[in-house]
Amino acid sequence: MIEAKKAELHNYVTLAKNAFFSIYGGAAPDDEEAKLRVTQILAAMIYGDEGFYFVYDYDGNNIVSPRQTNLINQNWSGQVDSNGVPITDELIRIARSGAGYHSYIWAKPSTGEPAEMVTYVTGMQNWRWALGTGVFIDDVLLTVANTRTEVETRIARTFVQIAIITFLALFLVFISGYFITVRERRLADARQKALTARIVNTQEEERGRVARELHDSISQILVGVSYALDLARRRFRNGDDHAGETLDKGIGSLAGAIQEVRRISRNLRPSMLDDLGLGPSVKTLIDEFSQRTGTQSRFETVVFRNRLDNDSKIALYRVAQEAFTNIERHANANLVTVKLKGTRGGALMKIIDDGEGFVMSSSGSSSGLGLRNMQERIEQLGGTLTITSGRQGTKISALVPLSHILSPQSSAKED
Repeated sequence: MIEAKKAELHNYVTLAKNAFFSIYGGAAPDDEEAKLRVTQILAAMIYGDEGFYFVYDYDGNNIVSPRQTNLINQNWSGQVDSNGVPITDELIRIARSGAGYHSYIWAKPSTGEPAEMVTYVTGMQNWRWALGTGVFIDDVLLTVANTRTEVETRIARTFVQIAIITFLALFLVFISGYFITVRERRLADARQKALTARIVNTQEEERGRVARELHDSISQILVGVSYALDLARRRFRNGDDHAGETLDKGIGSLAGAIQEVRRISRNLRPSMLDDLGLGPSVKTLIDEFSQRTGTQSRFETVVFRNRLDNDSKIALYRVAQEAFTNIERHANANLVTVKLKGTRGGALMKIIDDGEGFVMSSSGSSSGLGLRNMQERIEQLGGTLTITSGRQGTKISALVPLSHILSPQSSAKED
């Protein structure tokens, strides 16, 4: 706005000079008549409520001031405004150098109140005059101040709105996070309770299985040994020649009990798994399964270049153990094939039978406790367990990732 007013002042001065150009152009420096005619023209050229032209000679004397005639014919050299800014001397300096703008405080002709004024002054060098006009910019400053106040008000209002929106957003995020956390915690608690119940059920089932095996096999064998030893004792007392045969039977039954204890112990934790590795342990498991059930079996393996860690060996062995238990109880299979090898993804074990199969749930898994235990064992290692079952049999694939395979330097043994 100020630049526009400055351009307007320049145009006013140019208009004034055009009004007396013919007089000034042909007049001599001491042509008083021409000077008088020019001053009369300038004095008559007033515009607006405050606009007028002024003229100072280079000595500081005011020659033209139509709205403030008390300034005429007085020397104002050394005049300064209320802020100490030079007025007359600076206008004369600018006129001497050609033309330019100057700002200072000046009394408004209409009210007498001081206000900031911007003037444009040019030099009439032949007559040693400084001709100029000015415009008060208090309205501009007021508009700027009002605009600044309005902008600041908008900024403050926008800041408050943003703060409210931010607070509401944070509050919504907090509430959402709180409810999500509570929901996830409830789900986690429910899963933990279900897992705890499943662990307890598994422990009770395992205890029941061990108890049944001890009762059905070890207990009966030991009772038979007790009867045999008691009969042998009586025969020895009576001098019966068959006492030795009875004792031999008791010793044989005792050896069978020892073998049965070893079998149960091996099922709980086979020492071969630690001593020889996964491959021989699974091979022994398959042989015992075939001998016990009469089902044909086939074992295919490729020696691993690296050794599996203990967690992986135990998990894969338990998967095989559970699979053989399910096949023995439910599948009625004629052939079981086990493949154990290393792949780019890790250690892979496949158990395939040609039995009757079973019905899978909609999620792709069976609801049986044994199969869920197999799934959880492999998932705890970061692996995957896939089960497909149909009329032509069942296929179980367990993959343990490479992170569970030790480097060759970790052990001299290979699985």
